[in-house]
Amino acid sequence: MDGTSDIGRTSFGKGYKAPLYKLDLPPSIDPNDSFRFSTSTAVRVGEGFERTTVPQDEARHLPGYVYWHPEVLRLEREKLFMRDWMIVGRVEEVEFPGDYMTMRILGEPIIIARDENGQLNAFYNRCAHRGVAVVAESGNAQEFSCPYHAWLYDLRGNLVSAPFMKHAKNFDTKACGLKPVALRSWGGWIYVSLAEHPPSFEEYIADFAEDFGFLRMQDCRLGEKFELTIECNWKFVIENVMDNYHTPIIHRGTIGRSISTANRYGGKRGGKGAFTAFYSGGTFTEDEKTRFRVMPWIEDRGEMFACSGHMNPNAHLFGRCDHIHVYVIWPIHPTKSKLVCYQIFPDEFFADNDFAAKVREYTLYNIKVLKEDTAMIDSIQDAAYSTNFTPGRMSEKELGVYNVINETLARTFDGEPTKA
Repeated sequence: MDGTSDIGRTSFGKGYKAPLYKLDLPPSIDPNDSFRFSTSTAVRVGEGFERTTVPQDEARHLPGYVYWHPEVLRLEREKLFMRDWMIVGRVEEVEFPGDYMTMRILGEPIIIARDENGQLNAFYNRCAHRGVAVVAESGNAQEFSCPYHAWLYDLRGNLVSAPFMKHAKNFDTKACGLKPVALRSWGGWIYVSLAEHPPSFEEYIADFAEDFGFLRMQDCRLGEKFELTIECNWKFVIENVMDNYHTPIIHRGTIGRSISTANRYGGKRGGKGAFTAFYSGGTFTEDEKTRFRVMPWIEDRGEMFACSGHMNPNAHLFGRCDHIHVYVIWPIHPTKSKLVCYQIFPDEFFADNDFAAKVREYTLYNIKVLKEDTAMIDSIQDAAYSTNFTPGRMSEKELGVYNVINETLARTFDGEPTKA
């Protein structure tokens, strides 16, 4: 299984549970090398961007500290991850009443649960009494009981009972539920926002829905999911998937064989098309041929259909003729990230013989491609520490990288991007 370990459940028909695989990619450069951390932290955070925010044909890449300084990640957490809508899973991962799953988003523990009425709910996984997590991992339950003092909550996060609290003066069970988290769904994806007053989800999703609604992701299901731990800053992963420049070089033996060489991202900065691309490319199998067939709703686009799109702050979609896969990249600390890949297929494909074996081919090929990337990203991370390296000029092939760098930069440091 190429280093992956199966920690999921597999069953077929209604209620199919996609397997989950975890993989730690070994860095090509020792992340514990003391010299990688010998760079002075006495930098002026928020400065040094003058040559990055200019028009692309004059621009340079960012100074290295943006990819390792703890203060930068603290600002990104505050300005991006604690404000935006973020993909945290698929609706079929919590398909039936009582299904739940847990996760941590930059240190914040979250529960996603489907109640007895079929409604999805999200709340912080912290008992209202002492903050203890009330449930772990994923499963099916009728309620959540805190393992410390047995405070009991229902699937909507309401406090049902609290032992030995009846004599507490003015104790109000209605005010002691699990703190809610804003949740929405679109295209079969579950989104949450940790903001106290979340931005409009309808406005957030509008452009993405216009560009990719035709993929009918709500009519797909999760075939397989895998997680990779990568020794680099989360932004390097995002920049890499937006990078046209490296594809025919690093991936010349894999996806680079068939992807069209034209610039994939045609829009500039925050304008239309800045984070959306349509091009030609084979699917994610060794011979780049589908193991199923073209998705019925895009049959007119042919077997070489390919598209991709970025969603702030940390998700990226890849569409092919027969499936869609989405990468969600989570910071673990300034120089370590987790990539979660969701591979979804039309619901009707799940009835195919050997469905799981076919999907496994897509997983292994996807991991192969990512391994090609991670060796290079680790080397880029290493360069970010160097006091003797000045990041170079941007190529015309790096328009997508330029767009995403400047979008993130402006939001993190409260600036307005210069229009290219």
